[in-house]
Amino acid sequence: MERAGGADIGTGTEEPVVLETSLTPPRPRPEHISRQRLVDGMRDGPTTRLTLVAAPPGFGKSTFLADWAASLDGRVAWLSLDESNNDPARFLTYVVAALARLEPSLGQGALVALRSPGADLLGVVIPQLLNDLNRLDHQVTLVIEDYHVIANPEVHGALALLIDRSPAALQVVLSTREDPPLPLGRLRARGELAEVRADALRFTDDEAAQFLTGALGLPLSSADVERLQARTEGWPAAVYLAALTLRGQPDPSAVIERFAGDDRYVVDYLTSEVLARQAPELRAFLLQTSILDRFSGPLCDAVTGRDDSSERLAQLERSNLLLVALDTKREWYRYHHLFGDLLRRELEATDRASLPELHRRAGAWLRNAGFVVDAASHAIAAADLPAVAELVGRSYALFVDHGQLATVIGWLEAIPDGAVAEDWLLGFAGAVVYANAGRLDDAERWLSLAETAPQVTRAGQEPVALLAAVAGTIRLLRGDVGGTVAHERVALAAAPADASWTFGPRMVLASGLWWSGGAKEAKTVLESATRIAQRDGIAVNVVYALGVRAAIALDEDDEPAAEALAAEAMRWLDQAPLEDHPWTALAHVAHGALRSRGGDVEAGADAIRRGLALGERLRAWQVIVYASLALAEVRQRQRDPTGARRLLARARDVLEALPDPGDGFNRLERTEKSLRLRATRRDGAGPAPYWELSPREVEVLRLLPSTLSQREIAAELYVSFNTIRTHTRVIFSKLGVTSRPEAVARARELGLL
Repeated sequence: MERAGGADIGTGTEEPVVLETSLTPPRPRPEHISRQRLVDGMRDGPTTRLTLVAAPPGFGKSTFLADWAASLDGRVAWLSLDESNNDPARFLTYVVAALARLEPSLGQGALVALRSPGADLLGVVIPQLLNDLNRLDHQVTLVIEDYHVIANPEVHGALALLIDRSPAALQVVLSTREDPPLPLGRLRARGELAEVRADALRFTDDEAAQFLTGALGLPLSSADVERLQARTEGWPAAVYLAALTLRGQPDPSAVIERFAGDDRYVVDYLTSEVLARQAPELRAFLLQTSILDRFSGPLCDAVTGRDDSSERLAQLERSNLLLVALDTKREWYRYHHLFGDLLRRELEATDRASLPELHRRAGAWLRNAGFVVDAASHAIAAADLPAVAELVGRSYALFVDHGQLATVIGWLEAIPDGAVAEDWLLGFAGAVVYANAGRLDDAERWLSLAETAPQVTRAGQEPVALLAAVAGTIRLLRGDVGGTVAHERVALAAAPADASWTFGPRMVLASGLWWSGGAKEAKTVLESATRIAQRDGIAVNVVYALGVRAAIALDEDDEPAAEALAAEAMRWLDQAPLEDHPWTALAHVAHGALRSRGGDVEAGADAIRRGLALGERLRAWQVIVYASLALAEVRQRQRDPTGARRLLARARDVLEALPDPGDGFNRLERTEKSLRLRATRRDGAGPAPYWELSPREVEVLRLLPSTLSQREIAAELYVSFNTIRTHTRVIFSKLGVTSRPEAVARARELGLL
């Protein structure tokens, strides 16, 4: 189950947090009947990339799929979703965890990429997972249940790419209440989509009779069954609720006659009948526990104030009251989705005032048990701001380390500024999270609130050191080299010597020193950072430190030192699946520059381009500039002065946008002089106004000459319409044009098309 520990900063080594109950198919109930016609049809039908099982709640989607999965001899990975999976990193972490139950090594590289800053879902994470799947020599099936809870376009885009590029070894099955925004039309046209809809899931007359008179043993005549089947139109949930209502009735035929109206009316009526027939104590238990997505006996005790909930749950399961077991030990349960929805609606209608206290109790129990995401959800529902703040302060670092920034940002957005201003650690956590997300304005706002809060040491955390550390990081991301150095000096002066968390401030200080002409001091700081990283055994930190040291050695034309440092960095990198982690960017650049100088120009260019792409993901201007200059040197060696000028122009554009780039312009001018190149505008009036397009912008640019609209381009690239609009505006700006035809003409002039 999901748990999180105390707060720190830096890159942790804990495994991704996963709820085991999300990876377990629902257990068959005693009165279960096999839908063999559906199982056979799906098992024996053609294998497609995607199978969509789409129907309203209560049509038995989960039960049917669990039956079908059991027939495949363990080759099925199961994932049940909830709203928390709208965090793209969390969704993909769960996908990998589900697949790893079948193949333990599957997706481990994707997890590493996912946990890195600026994780590129479509360009890196999904391709890593696809590469692993492509190596399988047997078929696996991934069932994703309740996909209708997903509303995040990034999740839809990631899944669409996984399905579209999936190898023959992977089949994806989605259970959902509504059609998802995936390219279903294209899959259907290619014969790559199988569909199971509500009409197929309805009970046949024989299935209804088998269920009612066989599995449940109700004394119904054939005419009663036919009438009930006609009234419910074969809707399994309605048939089941009707059966619960008919138990013990002296005249079931008369009761069946009263069923009328549409599906919703039938179910509302039947549910009210089921609840009305329960003892007041049991009815209260059902309503109070309906706020829980999943529950155990102890959790229900905490919410209801009882001490016999485990026995009550066992009784409910025996009485067939729409309870679904989530594990083999039958410790965790959930209500049937439809029944749970109706219970919650009834609770809001009859006892809305109790909701905050019920959520507060649930949140407190879940928090103490370490189930952080569920605890936060209930604390927010209860408007229990102190509990939300405590969860953020205690758990933010773990979720940042796992790349699940959207989850923590959801918590932060529930906290008013007034609460943040009273707790510096909360403001610090918010600044770290937003800085990692690239939302620097929000990061500075939270940092400002933290700096005005009472500066009291909490949990051994020294506010002066931590707040200065994150301030220095934000300054570096902003391109303020002087501010970076000043803040990180304060942080390290106030921090415990060689504390593990000081690795980050040391690296940030070293970057600031390097880019302000203080390479000698930067090397000393980097040596101490390397020792900390090696002592703690965190490979990505070691590669990060060695890569910066190698780049500085190259700056100083000390190729032997650069060779040794880059080689050591690559050895560490080869021992772990880290080559796509952004913190390895400068190691790739230094390695590529050395290979190019040694005569392997093409391989060197490839390595530098990889480092440049990683720097873009990290939003690290200093990496982008350094890599651009290194690649310009290679382009000149390849007799491509136009490409070299373009890279120099890009570096100048980046530097001109910064408040204090240190000695960045001197570095640029030295490179221009050594290459005997000057980047010029088309009119000859100075530096070029564009920089090299990002890989995603190049993909958009290549579609601009087509007849596709912007919405159609968005669908083709699995991104939102607004994203394409933003990319197009940036492309126009970089190319110095104002229209699509002009962009196409300019791109052709530059050799980009």
